[in-house]
Amino acid sequence: MVEHGWVVLVEAGNDVEADIISGFLQDKGIPNKKADSSPYAGAMRVIGGQAVEVQILVPEPFLKKAKELLESFEADF
Repeated sequence: MVEHGWVVLVEAGNDVEADIISGFLQDKGIPNKKADSSPYAGAMRVIGGQAVEVQILVPEPFLKKAKELLESFEADF
């Protein structure tokens, strides 16, 4: 579910990856939040220990800068 004004930047493979991306963006001054990509993700955490994908959302005006930062971050690794 995407809230008004927030857009999906990327889908992380799991909660740990989402936390790393979110923290990186936060350090760079990009507001962001995590959202489950599926309504079943919460149940998967309880039953299986982790969700399959977690969406990282940013406010639409920050999308371009966030993409550039994320590309730079991925290039370093």
